[in-house]
Amino acid sequence: MSAIRKSHRLVRRVNCLNSRPTWRVVTCPAACRVLSLAIPPASSTSSRIRISTLFTALLALGIGATGLGLYEFYTSLTLWPEQVRGDLRAGIKARNQGDLSLSERYITRAFQTALSLPYQTFAPDPYLKISGIASLLSEVASDRRARDALQIAWELGAGSSNKSPPSSDSEKTLSSAEAEGAPEPGWSSYTLNDEERLRRVALAYKLGQLASEQDVDEEEKWLIWAVEEVLRLSGLGKKDVNADTNAKAQSSALDELELPTWMSKTDLGAPLEALGALYAKKGRIEYAMPLYLQAVSLLLPPGAQNIPIEDRCRAAQLMNNLSELIMRGPPTPEVRAQAEAWARQALGVIERAQSQPSKSTWFTWGGPAEDEREVCEQALGVVLFNLGSLREMSSDLDGAKKLFAKSAEQCGKVGIREGVVEAQEALRRVEKAKKVG
Repeated sequence: MSAIRKSHRLVRRVNCLNSRPTWRVVTCPAACRVLSLAIPPASSTSSRIRISTLFTALLALGIGATGLGLYEFYTSLTLWPEQVRGDLRAGIKARNQGDLSLSERYITRAFQTALSLPYQTFAPDPYLKISGIASLLSEVASDRRARDALQIAWELGAGSSNKSPPSSDSEKTLSSAEAEGAPEPGWSSYTLNDEERLRRVALAYKLGQLASEQDVDEEEKWLIWAVEEVLRLSGLGKKDVNADTNAKAQSSALDELELPTWMSKTDLGAPLEALGALYAKKGRIEYAMPLYLQAVSLLLPPGAQNIPIEDRCRAAQLMNNLSELIMRGPPTPEVRAQAEAWARQALGVIERAQSQPSKSTWFTWGGPAEDEREVCEQALGVVLFNLGSLREMSSDLDGAKKLFAKSAEQCGKVGIREGVVEAQEALRRVEKAKKVG
């Protein structure tokens, strides 16, 4: 929370794509119901035979399902070249069993092998596949090795342009690349398609995230490159995979790797959000605001229909951030009005997203429906608090009190303890002001 006045604070929630929310929703498991079937007493031999036959059939079905699962595992990854298939399969199996060290060894060998092969071996869309292996390695390896693998994959996409990486640590990373195995020279003549260029943006975005913990300047360089590439690609929008006849087969190959969300989602807004958040943290408001505005326009394109709930919620969060940035200046009536307009727009977007039907969760045990609304649930309490602060600053104590009470209730609902404390403190302050007034 950033201070605007001594007694008035606005909250900015930063939750960039594919990073986990700062506050986690803690829920208790639902009460378990036991359903029983009233089976008639076995009054005859024929009824016992029917029951025995039923359980034999169920047992056979269970064994068959287990056998099918094992068959699918051992025959998976068939869409990948034979040279890397075995190591990828072993690496994924070790990862799923929690043995990250063994997984890293297998996937490292698969990555080294992939680098030595002609790119035609991985057709179609070879860059998606080889960067997918690098991504898989980054999930099980140390941060340093993850950066090396991702930067090697990023450099492969440079083609004949031979662009040096924006990282200031390029020399050390290149020596690491040589240790991994020199890439097959044919990559220098390969031209990325649009989807592969978006993948390269995702790599730069992730490299920026990894750099953020150690070198903010390097983070900025990676994110600037990603944003510049996004602006070059912004006319593409989000690709409709159903329009490509080869997309289903390609998706199946990549789905087998179970890639992290930051890699598997085509998202143009994430680098803009991340760079905007970085500039906001540095206090460079004049740079942060245009980036947030551009990200909002990508998440909520004018005239677009059927916008995903998650995108609406992220746009609302950015609108709230814009409101907070505006209030960092002198709190004149005009500035307060502009900040409140953005906060109310954020509230309206959240309310519309909450009323929007969720995606079908049939046979998925209800998980995704809650996840896609999580950003909205987290942002709602913060937006209500900010609106309450703005109403309080405008001497509308009754309106502020209602908004603070709603904020406390919402923050308590989603487990934001800090938000509950702040809202309750604001309620006490408003009550005291009303008595004095």
